Amino acid sequence: MLSSSRHDYFPVPVLYLAFFQSPTKPHPRDEILPVMDLATIRTSLKSPQGVLCAGAAIRLALFLGIPSLCHALERRPELSTPLTSFRSLKEGVFIHDQGSNPYDGGVFFHSPLYLLFFTYIVPVSSYLLTLLLWTSVDIGSAIALVRIWKSQNSKRNERKVSLILALFLFNPYTLLSCLAKSTTSIDNAILLSAIAFAATGQITGATFLLALASHASLYPLLLLPPLAMLLKQKSGTHLASPVLLTAVSFVLFCAGLTGIIYLTASQSWIEQSWGVMFSINVNDLTPNVGMWWYFFTEMFDHFRTFFLGVFQLHNLIYVAPICLRLSDDPLFAILIQVGIISTWKSYPALGDMAVWAGLLGCFPDVVSNLRHPLFTLTVHLYTSILLPLLHSLWLLTGTGNANFFYAATMVYGLNASLAVVDALGAGLRLQVKKQATDALLREESEDRKSDGYEKDPEMMDEIWEQKGWSVVQFASSII
Repeated sequence: MLSSSRHDYFPVPVLYLAFFQSPTKPHPRDEILPVMDLATIRTSLKSPQGVLCAGAAIRLALFLGIPSLCHALERRPELSTPLTSFRSLKEGVFIHDQGSNPYDGGVFFHSPLYLLFFTYIVPVSSYLLTLLLWTSVDIGSAIALVRIWKSQNSKRNERKVSLILALFLFNPYTLLSCLAKSTTSIDNAILLSAIAFAATGQITGATFLLALASHASLYPLLLLPPLAMLLKQKSGTHLASPVLLTAVSFVLFCAGLTGIIYLTASQSWIEQSWGVMFSINVNDLTPNVGMWWYFFTEMFDHFRTFFLGVFQLHNLIYVAPICLRLSDDPLFAILIQVGIISTWKSYPALGDMAVWAGLLGCFPDVVSNLRHPLFTLTVHLYTSILLPLLHSLWLLTGTGNANFFYAATMVYGLNASLAVVDALGAGLRLQVKKQATDALLREESEDRKSDGYEKDPEMMDEIWEQKGWSVVQFASSII
């Protein structure tokens, strides 16, 4: 027990924070206990290491302190889908351990890579190992986001790094997906790592991780064109060799992973798990936050094939226009494409929107040019309350119906779509502002560095405020 003369200090466990000596001589009984004041704690939490440790500590505390909450979140349709549910994963592993094929029953849709991993490497029945895995996955995703941001900014800024980490780790969508042990968190970590490797010009790592992500769902394939453009940009050459090398590497890695799985599992997994069959056919109509489940529940069978093609093409048709229009900024093209996929994929979850929000945090200039950020955040808060409420009214109390929950998912999807459009508009306005500022600086003085505003975006904003300019129309060229 501490002496009464030291009420403004308290003992803490030795974790990662820096301790200091009390200005007054401590009681002999307290000499073995390190002490820290609140100011030092706040300072430590502002550092990137402090944010990472705080994010990990919150997750571990909730996993170990409130396990009933984590078990309840595993059942939430907003956080888990048939392709990402931890409960479905446990059932598949159990069936596999009994010597049966989990893909024969129509209840297991995960990739065989997950089946093998959680059978032989991290036992799905071990609560401690799985909570450590999901916590580590979120930390790895946050570190990948920092690598993506640093690939665009050579200037060291720990405050912005801490902000990027905090926006992702303390995002409720990220935290709840982690506590629900949805494999969406693992998919996001793999995808962000692939983008981070591409942002640093590492073709092998980027293509391997993208191929790995494509085995859980078909949709990461849509990121291959902008990813190849990004790798070509980082290579610094105008030749087509980086693009060709990226395509060949991706095909080889996909073929290798498929061959390994084919040797260790029967071919029945293809129809049930691989996105080529399951994600396109949308056989399981379990409610989620997407637009598909209710629509195809009400669809007549003879119209089903046509509208399946329409819905899937809706994701595909954006790839070419985005890559052509944003060819000079492929990383921003990846951001927009990830936002479209997160909203319009066949089995979305809130964790998919979390990865897009984390990527958006790596573009502070785009965020500062958004037109309706407050509206987007408010509607996300609104839908985060409505989704569980209306789902409960429908299935638990029986005072509502499926239309209630689907109405909330439509509001969520509309808001997510408007957020992507707002981000795209902000990026295009930023391009126009950069071109106009560059032209103005060249005209005013040949001696001034025309790229100074790129190192200091505040300079560009200051010039536009002085001129009283605003972007009202997009243009591909200023001159």
